[in-house]
Amino acid sequence: MTTETRRQHRLLMVAALSSIITALLLIAAKTAAWLMTGSVSLLASLVDSVMDSLASLINFFAIRYSLVPPDEEHRFGHGKAEALAGLGQAVFIAGSSIFLIQQSALKLMDPQPIE
Repeated sequence: MTTETRRQHRLLMVAALSSIITALLLIAAKTAAWLMTGSVSLLASLVDSVMDSLASLINFFAIRYSLVPPDEEHRFGHGKAEALAGLGQAVFIAGSSIFLIQQSALKLMDPQPIE
């Protein structure tokens, strides 16, 4: 493996880790704001940030695995891990949309004033 390739792999891992850290910071801020207000729009934004953090975590492990060089069982490398990560992200997005639809319906049936 060349020095340039190692550098690119390292940059990919740093970018993936930075994405996780950013998402976790946003989760903390949005959780505090949601707990103070009870706003469904803040809850939706919070759920979006949670999904982003899970997607970032999945991407981190998929990137790490896809960077493993080819071996006897995987002659063309491990790049398919990234496609499987995309499938996992789609499942998380579908789950979050169902959760938000449920929460919105509950608020519509029993509205509460925002404080």
